[in-house]
Amino acid sequence: MFVLPIVTEIVNWFVKTEEKIKELQERIYQLSANVNDAQHEVRLLQAELETLKSGSPSINHETEIFYTDNTIKTPSSSEHGSLENFIGLKLIHLVGIVVLVVGISIGVKYAIDKELISEAMRIALAYGAGILLFILSLRLKKKYQFFSAILFSGSMATFYFTTYAAFVYYNFMPPVAAFLLMTAFTVYTVIAAMSYNRQEIAILGMIGAYGIPFLISANSEKVELFFSYILLINIGMVFLSFKKSWKLMGQLAMVITWILFIGWGFFRYDPSKQWIASVFMLVYYFLFIINALAFRISKKDNLSGREVQQIIVNNTALYVAAIIVFNNDLSGEGFASVTGLMFLFLALIAIISTVVLSSEIILQRLIAWQALLLLILFIAFQWEGLMVTLLWVAVAVLLFIWGILNKKAWPRLGSVLLIGATLAKLIIFDSAQFSTVQKILSFIIIGVLLLLGSFYYQKFNLSQKNKESNY
Repeated sequence: MFVLPIVTEIVNWFVKTEEKIKELQERIYQLSANVNDAQHEVRLLQAELETLKSGSPSINHETEIFYTDNTIKTPSSSEHGSLENFIGLKLIHLVGIVVLVVGISIGVKYAIDKELISEAMRIALAYGAGILLFILSLRLKKKYQFFSAILFSGSMATFYFTTYAAFVYYNFMPPVAAFLLMTAFTVYTVIAAMSYNRQEIAILGMIGAYGIPFLISANSEKVELFFSYILLINIGMVFLSFKKSWKLMGQLAMVITWILFIGWGFFRYDPSKQWIASVFMLVYYFLFIINALAFRISKKDNLSGREVQQIIVNNTALYVAAIIVFNNDLSGEGFASVTGLMFLFLALIAIISTVVLSSEIILQRLIAWQALLLLILFIAFQWEGLMVTLLWVAVAVLLFIWGILNKKAWPRLGSVLLIGATLAKLIIFDSAQFSTVQKILSFIIIGVLLLLGSFYYQKFNLSQKNKESNY
């Protein structure tokens, strides 16, 4: 009789426990479903936010969603549509605004050539087009930020070339007013690019600002205005490059600027503009050197490969530009003078970099190689015949000795390469011109140096093996 109540209690406990388990399972299921829905909603909101910020594709509410436990899977077709989304949402915008601005520029030029409208009306219409693009960019910024950024870039480029044309070609405004307007456009473009936080704005505005004046006129007679205009844009781009860590901006500015300067030098340079060209050439050079070293100086970051390349390209561009500016007739004497001065300049830069940037070994070696190459070219331009051969041999000997004393491999390698180049020059070019005595002297000297170099390397290799065996 006492057993039945106990059994009944046990059964009731199991029943209640089973019901509680079911209740808890249902609750867990409901909470899981809520979490799943919340995850879905969060992903949709994040996708919509990304769309507003950058124009990237989002998950549409009508997109089919597959649920497996607590995971969300979208159709794989979205991956296949990524190329289409890139073209439709980004590439078309970029190409469209560039084509539009180019069309406006060509239209202005056509109106100028055909005298269809007055000069004042040409400028007014161009400004009107820029204002229209600017207003549209403001209205669309909230929902379509990327598209708004593209429109803004086009408007700034339009304002740039219109102001430039109004001042340079029509004299509608005094220099001070034109300069202030250009400065205002540059500052505002930099601020807007930082606000949008998109490098594309600055790049598009930069390309438009650099290139559009060429769609209007070559402007060869007012070069100081054109290069002042380019310098103003460069300052804005270099500042933006440093402020937002958009290193590509400064590198693109450097490449475009030197292409414009060297292209002008090849096709439209006038020796009467030598001093103007010299000033702008040096200002551009040091501006881009500062740009390349900005992060190294301010943040103590090591130079990246691209920054090292920027410095080397900047050095090369300065040399080419100097050849054009100071040697317009391309005579050998002019080549020698410019090359010699550039050698001294780069040798000084190499010494300074060794002292100030002691950890930047790659940069130091590349600048030293540039200086060495310029020294070899200077000898070739300044002298001829046997003198060139003997001086190249002397340089090779000094390099080899320097490499031994300082235990540096690259000078020794440079010495060997220079000896090889001297020997090739002797065999290919000088054999037909040298007298028998000169040939004998040259071959004996080079042969002795090669044997001495070989002996040194054998000795060096043996000493290294002995050190390894001792360990």
